[in-house]
Amino acid sequence: MHYRQAIDNAVNFGYVASVLPVLFFHQMSLIRAMHPRKTYGFILGGTILWCALVVLAPALAAWEMAPAGPSSIFYRLFDPICHQLDTRSFHLFGFPFAVCSRCTSIYFAFLAGTLLYPLIYDLRRPTLPPRVLMVVALVPMVFDAGAGFLGLYEDTFLIRTVTGALFGLVLPLFVVPAAIEGASQLFGTQLQKGTPDA
Repeated sequence: MHYRQAIDNAVNFGYVASVLPVLFFHQMSLIRAMHPRKTYGFILGGTILWCALVVLAPALAAWEMAPAGPSSIFYRLFDPICHQLDTRSFHLFGFPFAVCSRCTSIYFAFLAGTLLYPLIYDLRRPTLPPRVLMVVALVPMVFDAGAGFLGLYEDTFLIRTVTGALFGLVLPLFVVPAAIEGASQLFGTQLQKGTPDA
């Protein structure tokens, strides 16, 4: 009886062992076929989470009636990347966002650009726009931040918001196709080629 079970187990194991590589390569082919959408979904999901944390900080602070409880964790999270000046920040329920208005504009405009990307471009044909577009989007923000820091002029809340939003809106046009191209190289997937970068 024990021998028969051993033989049956061996046969079953042999069957499973022979099927596993087939299943593995089948799953890999599915991942390869779907990876542009998965890469895009990963970027979109991460951006939504990032923007949610920016807003969650003041929402929690309002719930706690002071920015010293759990909300302080989110404020500290963004502290190394933003000055978090109260007068230069959007507010929710009387408490500042976790980052300033310029950073908030960059993040939420990046989210908007990421949402719009698949409506404008085919995810299976990652195409980088001309590099000059990045320069056009970046220069106003850099000039505004630099000139304001040097005291050459008093930058306003509106200008900081608009220049940040312009940069954030253009950024996904470079990040999304670059990430999809990188993932295609990682998985060894052939992508359809779009218009070459100018």
